Amino acid sequence: MYFFARLIGKAIAFLSPILKQGGGTSAPGMALLKIHPDAFSKLASTLPQGSIFVSATNGKTTTTRFLSEIISSDGTRCITNSSGANLKSGIATALLTKKADQEIGVLEVDEAALPEIIKQSNPKMLILMNLFRDQLDRHGELETLAKKWQQMVMDLPNHTKLVVNADDPTLAHIGLQRTGTVFFGLGNAFGYSHEKLQHASDSTNCPECQASLHYSQATLSHMGNWECNECDLARPKLNFEATEIQLDGLSQSNFTVSNNSNVFEVSSKLPGLHNVYNALAAFAAAYELDVDPNRIASTIQQTVAAFGRTEKVVIDQLELHILLAKNPAGTNANIDTVLLQTGPIHLCVLLNDQIADGRDVSWIWDVDYERFFGRIETLHIGGERAYDVALRFLYGGFEEEKITIFDSIADLIDDLVTSIPANSQIFVLPSYTAMLDFRDELVKRDLTHAFWKDGA
Repeated sequence: MYFFARLIGKAIAFLSPILKQGGGTSAPGMALLKIHPDAFSKLASTLPQGSIFVSATNGKTTTTRFLSEIISSDGTRCITNSSGANLKSGIATALLTKKADQEIGVLEVDEAALPEIIKQSNPKMLILMNLFRDQLDRHGELETLAKKWQQMVMDLPNHTKLVVNADDPTLAHIGLQRTGTVFFGLGNAFGYSHEKLQHASDSTNCPECQASLHYSQATLSHMGNWECNECDLARPKLNFEATEIQLDGLSQSNFTVSNNSNVFEVSSKLPGLHNVYNALAAFAAAYELDVDPNRIASTIQQTVAAFGRTEKVVIDQLELHILLAKNPAGTNANIDTVLLQTGPIHLCVLLNDQIADGRDVSWIWDVDYERFFGRIETLHIGGERAYDVALRFLYGGFEEEKITIFDSIADLIDDLVTSIPANSQIFVLPSYTAMLDFRDELVKRDLTHAFWKDGA
C-alpha cells in the first residue's frame, strides 16, 4: 500500500506543473496521506541527516530560505518546501519528491500543524521564532497554541536541538523548560525599537505568574528585552545576540552577531528589523550545525527575498515592493520598514478572507496604519475585502478623496502603471492569497516568475 501511495503521489507531482497547478505543493502529499495515513513518518525517516523544522507565525519562510541556502552552500544536499506549503500535506510533498542525493530537510511548518508533525518525525533541530495572533478561526487563541507547543517541547526527543527566540516571552518560557536550549535575540536596537508596546501586542503578561511584563526595549509587537517584576522571570541569557543594527531602508540590514567572545559581521539584502530576527535565527541554527560562520555570513548576504516577502518587481519605470501583511504584527513590521524610506508613499493594500488568510479580517483594526497617513500620496485598495480596508482607513481619519478601490487586480495594476509618476516606488501590502492573486497577474504579464517554477 505504501508503494502504491507513493506512486500516486509522485504521478500527481509530475502532472501538477504541466497543468499549471503549482507543483503545489500540497496535492501529491494529500493524496499520499489519504491512501496511506502513516506514510509521513516513513518519508521523514528517508533523510540520512534528518530534518530541521522552522515554525513561527511570521518569518518562517524567510528563515527557512536563509538556512536551506546556508546548508546547501556548505555542500550538504538539502530538501525544502520552498513554495511555502507548510501543512502536513505540503511537507509530505517535499519529502515525497526529494532527490536521491538529498540528505537533510530544512522545512517550514505551520504553527498549528507543528505538534502533530513533530510526533510523526524525529527532528534533528527545531527552531521556534515567534507566536503572534493570526487566523483565530483556525488556530484559536494564542494561549491555546502556546500550551500545545509547551507540551510538544516537553516531549521532544533528547537529541533534538531546540533553538528559540528569547525576545518572545511565551517562547522563552517554553524554551526554559528544556536543558540545552539555544536562545537568540536582539541587543540594543537603538533607533528601531519602540518606547512602549504597540497597540497590537499579544503576549504582554508573564507566562509564569500572569503579571504585566516590564520592557526595557520593545522591538516587534510583544517581543523585546522583557522581565517580570513579580516572579523574577526574565529574558534568558542570549547565546546569539544581534547588536550594532543598521537598517538601510529597503536596501539592506547590517548587524553583528555575538556568541560568547566571538563577534561576526552580517549584512543582508532583506530590510527591516523583522528580517534581522530571521537572519539571526538562521545564523544561530547553522552555527549549531557546525557550519563555518564566515560561510554563514556570506550566504546570508547573497540570499534574496522569498516570493511576496519584500519582493521587488519592476514595471516600466516603477518599482513594486511586495510585503506580505497577514496579521497585525507582520503588517506593523512592514510599516516600520516602509517608513525607513524618505519621501511620499504610494501604497496598495490588498485583503482577502479565504481559508489561508483567515475568515476573520477584524485584525486590520489593530494595525497602526495611521503612522502612514501623513506620507501617503496615493492609496490603491483591492481584494475580496477591499471595502473593509477602505472603511478602516476612513475611520482612522484618512482623506476619502485619496482612496481608490478596485474590483479586479488587473484593473488595479493598470491604474498603478498609468497614474503613479515614473521612477516611483509602490508598496504593496497584501494578505496571503491576495499576494498570490497579485503575483499571478504579474506572471501573466511576464513581469515576474511563477513561484513554483524556481522554488522561490
